[in-house]
Amino acid sequence: MKNTFYAKMLLLFSMLVMAHSSYAVTTVGTILGADFVNGQTVYSQTFADGTTATFTGSTSFQKKTQDGITGVGISGGRTNGEIDIGETLTGSFSKEVIVTTLNLALLFDGPEYGDVKEVAKMLVSFADGGTASYYLTATGVHTAAWTGEGSVLSLGSGAVDGGTGAWQINNPFGFRSVDSIVFTAVKGYPKSTCPSCDNQSDYTFMSMVVTPVPESHTSAMMFAGLLMVVGLTARRMKA
Repeated sequence: MKNTFYAKMLLLFSMLVMAHSSYAVTTVGTILGADFVNGQTVYSQTFADGTTATFTGSTSFQKKTQDGITGVGISGGRTNGEIDIGETLTGSFSKEVIVTTLNLALLFDGPEYGDVKEVAKMLVSFADGGTASYYLTATGVHTAAWTGEGSVLSLGSGAVDGGTGAWQINNPFGFRSVDSIVFTAVKGYPKSTCPSCDNQSDYTFMSMVVTPVPESHTSAMMFAGLLMVVGLTARRMKA
């Protein structure tokens, strides 16, 4: 009888853990630059679990498409429709999230468009109270340097004239939970093969995939439910 009781409890516990894990892994949200509206300054999106992502531009949004890839930048400025030095796109979340992938586009390494090796900067505020700055620098047609965690993958035709200049950063901040990210551009330097290249850093926000972190009270309620089931099962076995 005891063996049956413990077997049932183990099964219930396993099911609860699986349900909790499934919630944490499968509740994801995708933000697409293509969904932003030209001329507006704020874009909001609510995910299935209720988490809201809000993106705010330093001025109004302007989308740009090149070689089949659409991203969003800031209207006006030195390069219309891209995030220039001195411009910002800020993404914040109503609950902490893990950033799974982050995609940027039109970040080139020169000499195309007379560009320097362009640099995208991300100022990240973490749920643990810390902040850190990360940099993505285009270094070749299909190569880029990233100062954070994870890996960088070139997307599409790469950093060539008329190309995508697109990059996917996988697991960019590790498993630290994020509250907000400020996207901007910083000064880049020309390749030795093009010392006269002086068109400074700019790029577009293409997309981001995030996983909301379950709140502690959600886990507590699930385990409280398990304890109730254990108690009821024990009473029935004694009766």
